[in-house]
Amino acid sequence: MTQHLIKALITALPRFAEEEGDYYPVKRTDLIAALCQKADIAHEVAENTVNLCETLLDTLATLKPDCLLRGEWCFVSFPAQLMALSVLTAMSDPDSRYFEADFWNTHSIGDTKKNSQRDVLAAVENKRHDSHLRKTAAPIRYIYVAWGLIKHDGCILLHQREDTKKRYDSNAGDYSLVGGRVNQKDLQHLTGDIRDKLQALQSANNEQIRPALTETLERELREEAGLEYEQHYYFMPWRTLKPYRQVQGTAPNHALTEYYIDIYVVVLTLEGFCFLQQKIADNEKLVWFSLDEIAQGHTGKEQTQDSKIAFLKALYKDFGDNRARLKHELEILEDSFNAKFSNIKNQDKYRIVLPQDEGQPIRAGAPGKEAPVDLSLLDKPKLLSLLSGLAAHLRGFRFVERHSAVTLHPHGWLEVKDNCELQGELARLAEECKHSEDIVVENQKDRWFRLSISPDCVFFDDAYYSCYFNQMELGSREGKNTHITIIRRKFVTRLGMVDEDTKKVQVSCGLEDRLRTMSENKVDGYSDEAKQTYDLYRKGLHSDCLQMGMRGLLRQDAKAIKTCCEFRID
Repeated sequence: MTQHLIKALITALPRFAEEEGDYYPVKRTDLIAALCQKADIAHEVAENTVNLCETLLDTLATLKPDCLLRGEWCFVSFPAQLMALSVLTAMSDPDSRYFEADFWNTHSIGDTKKNSQRDVLAAVENKRHDSHLRKTAAPIRYIYVAWGLIKHDGCILLHQREDTKKRYDSNAGDYSLVGGRVNQKDLQHLTGDIRDKLQALQSANNEQIRPALTETLERELREEAGLEYEQHYYFMPWRTLKPYRQVQGTAPNHALTEYYIDIYVVVLTLEGFCFLQQKIADNEKLVWFSLDEIAQGHTGKEQTQDSKIAFLKALYKDFGDNRARLKHELEILEDSFNAKFSNIKNQDKYRIVLPQDEGQPIRAGAPGKEAPVDLSLLDKPKLLSLLSGLAAHLRGFRFVERHSAVTLHPHGWLEVKDNCELQGELARLAEECKHSEDIVVENQKDRWFRLSISPDCVFFDDAYYSCYFNQMELGSREGKNTHITIIRRKFVTRLGMVDEDTKKVQVSCGLEDRLRTMSENKVDGYSDEAKQTYDLYRKGLHSDCLQMGMRGLLRQDAKAIKTCCEFRID
């Protein structure tokens, strides 16, 4: 019946000439009358048919709007007439299809077909969105999202989305916060069958969905980062974004979509933090973006083909695209893992010095006034060697060889395998240090250990270090500056061998001359020349020594200014 009515309507349509631009309109009332006569139907049925087809052709923008206001149909152009005839003819022909029968099938299809589906939907939905007369096209797809915000050392963790192709423009981006969308399996709290759940999930701003967001976050963090709730982390709400609309979607699911996004701050346990570090190392889809990169939307100073682009447009829009304000809000957030040390004294007023010789005590105190600590490991060389290894890792020294039972983590933490000899030794070391006011070794579940002291307060004995002047530079100095190289030798600890480290530092020729003179002549004392040398050293070289874990090339006490390590000319 419907196809018969549309066939009858086609014969009564107005026409537009293919050449010369001639055309004529037809009154809506005449179309209704023609249908009544040709199809032998009631006036009401004919009127409904004309009204429905008019809505369809007007939506396709094939009819002149001013004529419609006068109650007439008139095509905009000959191509518009062809478009209208194509659609109406297809509707009237039971064998007509715009796509092959299985075109929209999504089961077990390849990327080529997915892309074809997406191209069609993208073209149609973008046209509908862009051509809306009041620029308020209604979405036809609704997505509820839970994102987890994981922050560490001024960076935010992002995860590469499943569909790595750009979604709707060249800057769409592939990386978003860890998390994802609610699906019907997350709606366990909802009563009713699948029909009720899908209707709720595919509706606008439905408050029934909100209780499922935490379930979604837990599932997504497990799937994308391997993190288990409570064991590895817990979370708290941070921000509910304003609804965000965009023509987009993963693979073929492309349409004008409205997103409802809640962001949660993730707080990591020690186990979760260590687990995540290893996960990131093994999974290239997990990437740290600095706060500057979050603000600019991509990695690197300039966007290139190698840049990783952040897919955070909803977040940017929620901040009114004020990227500086977004960066500030992220800056004031605490890190997801609290790396606070137990002993947090100030480097300028306190330091701990680890000996090279196991017969020497550990010393601590104000710079230049360090005294033996209230902990004796003189008869426990393995424990002292362990402590040196923990200190080296805390300072960020590189291990060229490492005990097979140990995994090193940031902030001085190390993880040890169960039931190995080293595990027992570390536990004993932590117990030995339990009552010390200076040396604090944390033990978490006999699995994670660290020396819990501010890293910049931990130093190594002078015997670990030397410095040299380059003979060629000494003989051919042309400018005002030259170089001194500081060396920290390789050393072995119970955790493994710590690599040698060198630091070449530019200094004034005057300072280099003074240091060389002091080292060659063994000039000690408190002369004006020694004082001047010490002042120049403090301004030009001391901070580089501290970065190496060295207390300094020169040291001042109440009686003298002294050289503190081996000086040589190579």
